[in-house]
Amino acid sequence: MFIETDFNEAFEQIDDRCKELLERVLTDENVGTLNYSDVSYELVDDFYASQPNQDFVYIVLKGAVAHEQESATLFHYDIGDIFGLDQIDNPSPYRLYSAGPFALRRYDRVELLNALTSTASITPIWCEYLLEECKRRTCIISLVEQGVDKASLGFVHYQVGDVIIEQDTEADSVYSIVEGHADVFVNDIKVGEVLENEIFGAMALLTNSLRTAKVVASTTCMILVVPKEQFETLMKTHPHICLNLMKSMASQIVSLNEQVTSNE
Repeated sequence: MFIETDFNEAFEQIDDRCKELLERVLTDENVGTLNYSDVSYELVDDFYASQPNQDFVYIVLKGAVAHEQESATLFHYDIGDIFGLDQIDNPSPYRLYSAGPFALRRYDRVELLNALTSTASITPIWCEYLLEECKRRTCIISLVEQGVDKASLGFVHYQVGDVIIEQDTEADSVYSIVEGHADVFVNDIKVGEVLENEIFGAMALLTNSLRTAKVVASTTCMILVVPKEQFETLMKTHPHICLNLMKSMASQIVSLNEQVTSNE
């Protein structure tokens, strides 16, 4: 995926991570058995308007497809990107177009999503991809929108010792470390670490509770902030992510409890 404005190294890292995760799930043997068709197009002014059947998901094999919303081109899908995951309204709230030839791999949406969400080997990877995609879209908005508070929508930099999350405070965002590491404290006892590409801060949002731990930067960090509203939208459109996050957090809680007990 690329955008027409200047983008930074952090965006490239997230974009590369999205493509890596998507390739892993699409090359899984369970997905490999699904039917698909490869289709080529010339110039297209409005992709969805030209498609009588909108029950497909598409992978870009060649060229690029632009995403326009409210008369502004926000980004371009390029080789390895996926689109069409959500059921498209008629008319579509956005326009996909191409200024040149492009080729797509087309899957039946229901068949593909069933495979991705019901296969133990790939569902966690698929959930991680969707969360990374959420980060990528947030990053795009922070880069292309003018007059947006970048501290609340996009990247925030922290120095060693800076508090990223304070214990017993209300949750308004989910976080992911793009660069750096952080330590996790419960009642001022260190109980764990957060590493690059890990997502944290979701528990309080999912349970509608106060923050249960303090997270402090242990190195210089670049953090991508996903606002509560955007995260909740992702949970509603892809509820299996919530289940996988809860399973992951349950394992983390067990581990943290063991560490706290051992420190007593």
